[in-house]
Amino acid sequence: MMKSFTKKLVTSVAFIIGCIVLISCSRNLSKLHDLKNETSRINVDSSALEPTPITVSKSFTLDTLSYGFKNRSLVVAGNPYFAKRVTEKINLFYKSKSYQTQWLFDQAPASLYYSLINTLKKADQFGLIPEDYDVTSIEQRLNTVYKNRSASTAEIADLDIHISEMYFLFTSHLLEGKVRSVGNGKNVWKRQSKALTMTDVNLLLETTNSIQFDEKLQKMQPKDIQYARLQKALSHYQSLERSNPGGTLPAISVPRKIAPAESSIAIPLIRQKLSLLDLKVYPMPFDSTTLTIDSLYYDPDLVYGIKLFQLRHGLEPDGIIGDKTLKFLNQPIKEMVNVIALNMDRLRWLGDYGDNYILVNVPEYKLRVYENRALELEMKVIVGSAQTATPIFADVLEHIVFSPTWTVPVSIIKGEIIPNLQANPEYYSDKNFAFYKNNVEIDPVYEPWDSAALNPYQYRVVQNPGPDNSLGTVKFMMPNNMSVYLHDTPNHRLFSKQYRALSHGCVRLAEPAVFAEYLLRDQKGWTEERISKAMNDSIPSTILLRKHYDVHIEYRTAWVDDNGTLNLREDIYGHDRVQLSQLLPVTKDPTTLVGME
Repeated sequence: MMKSFTKKLVTSVAFIIGCIVLISCSRNLSKLHDLKNETSRINVDSSALEPTPITVSKSFTLDTLSYGFKNRSLVVAGNPYFAKRVTEKINLFYKSKSYQTQWLFDQAPASLYYSLINTLKKADQFGLIPEDYDVTSIEQRLNTVYKNRSASTAEIADLDIHISEMYFLFTSHLLEGKVRSVGNGKNVWKRQSKALTMTDVNLLLETTNSIQFDEKLQKMQPKDIQYARLQKALSHYQSLERSNPGGTLPAISVPRKIAPAESSIAIPLIRQKLSLLDLKVYPMPFDSTTLTIDSLYYDPDLVYGIKLFQLRHGLEPDGIIGDKTLKFLNQPIKEMVNVIALNMDRLRWLGDYGDNYILVNVPEYKLRVYENRALELEMKVIVGSAQTATPIFADVLEHIVFSPTWTVPVSIIKGEIIPNLQANPEYYSDKNFAFYKNNVEIDPVYEPWDSAALNPYQYRVVQNPGPDNSLGTVKFMMPNNMSVYLHDTPNHRLFSKQYRALSHGCVRLAEPAVFAEYLLRDQKGWTEERISKAMNDSIPSTILLRKHYDVHIEYRTAWVDDNGTLNLREDIYGHDRVQLSQLLPVTKDPTTLVGME
C-alpha cells in the first residue's frame, strides 16, 4: 500500500511540474511572438526622437546602372552653383561608401535619418529656411515607401539619394553661405570664392551615431565669435517674434520731434516698444507733487533708454525722437530676424582672416586693426555715398604715399570739374590744380569748355600736394583696378557726423597719422616727428611696407558687441534688400527694410 501511495505521489508531482513547464513555455512563446511582431513593425513617424532599434533592418547596395547620380538635383536646379556642388558630393560620397544606402535601410530608416530630418526642420536656427530642404515631401515619401512593407528597394534607394541631396544642399549653405549673387548694380561687391570642401562628406563617412552627427554638424559653422553671438541673438529675436503676433507693435507716428521732458501721445507706445526690445521695464513717471502718473511725459529714464537705442543703431545719441529713431523703432521684429540671418550668411562667405588684418565695416563707418586676433586700433572713417558706393572687397596694403598728388578720376572731371569751369573758367586758378590735355599742360582759363566737341577723356587733372589736397597729407595704397584706397582728408569736421557716407568711394581716415605710425612701427627711423614732416612736405614720397596687411572692406549691418548688445545699421547701399531676396525668398516685401525708402 505504501508503494502504491508513493507511486501516485510521484505521478502527481510529475504532472504538476509538467503543467508548470507547459505554462512557462507557452508564455515564452507568446513573448517571442510579440517580439517578432514588434520587430516587424516600422516606425515611420520622423517627428519621433529616435526609432525603436530594429536589428533585422540593414542597408543595401544601390543599383548604379539605375542611379548614375546625374541630373538629379531638381530642387536646386534654380541655382547651378549649388546643383553642381551637390552632384559632386553625391558622387564622391556614395562611391566612398561602396554605394550603400545611408539614411534608409531595407525595413526602416536608419537612426541618422531622424537626426538629419529634425535638424532640417529647425533650419531657421541657422538663419536658413526648412522649405529649401524638401522636408515635408521627404516625410510623405517615407511613409509611402515603408507602408505595409511593400516598398521596393528601388523606391527606397531613390529616396535615400534625395535625402543625401538635401543634406549636401544644407551643409553647402552652412559651409559657404546660401547667397551667391551679391552684386547690386553699380554698387560693387567682389565676393571671394571658397574652394570646394568635403567636410560634410567626411562627416557622414566618419559618423557612427546621432550624437556624433549633431556635434560635427555644429562644427561646420564659422568659428568667428561674431557668428556665435549673432546666432544667439537670432534665437532671442525669433522668440520675441513668436510671442508677439505680427512681429511688431502698431506703428508709431508723431507730428514732430519729441525732445526730453516734453509730452506726446506717442510716448506710451514708444515706452512699450523699447521695453519689449530691451527686455526691461520703463515705468511711467510718478509726479510726487500731484501724486499722479503721467503716461505722456518723456521722462529721464526713457530718455536714457532711447539714447542707448540710438547708439546701437548708429544714430546721434541726443535723446530726440525724430524720423530716423522712429524708423528703427517701427522696424518689425521679423525684419530684424531676417537681417541677423543675412549677416550670419555673410560670415559664412568669409575664410579665416588669420592673426593680423585690417577691417573696415562700411555701414558702421569704422576701421579696426587686429594683431594676433586682438583689437589694436580703432577709428572713424568716411565711406562712399549711395551714389558712389565704396566697393566691398579684400586687398593687401603694400605701401604709403606721404604728401600725395591726386589724379582726378574721369567721372569727377565730367561731373564736377568741367561744369565748374563752364560756370567760371578761373574756378581752379588758386586751388593748386594742374591741367593736361593729351598729356600737355594747359591753362584751363583759355580752354573752350562749352564746345560741343569737348572730349573729357582728353584731359588729365592733377591736384598737387598741399593742405587742400583732396587726399589730405597721406594715402595708404592697395593695388586694385577700382582706384580705391585709404587716405586722409582736409575736411576733418565731417567726422563729427553720425552719417558718414560722403566720399567718392575711397575710405577717409579720421586719424591717418596714428595709422601711419602703427604700420611703420617696425621700420627703423620712422618716428612720429619724421612721419609728421613727410605728411607736410611739398614733394610726394612713397614708403614700401616691409610687412603687408590684409585689408577687408566689409558690409555688416548687424553684429553683437562685447556687451552682448545687438547693433543694427542702415542699409546705405541697398545690399541687404538684394541679398535677402535670395536668402529668404519668402520675404514678401524686402523694400520695407530700414533705410530703403
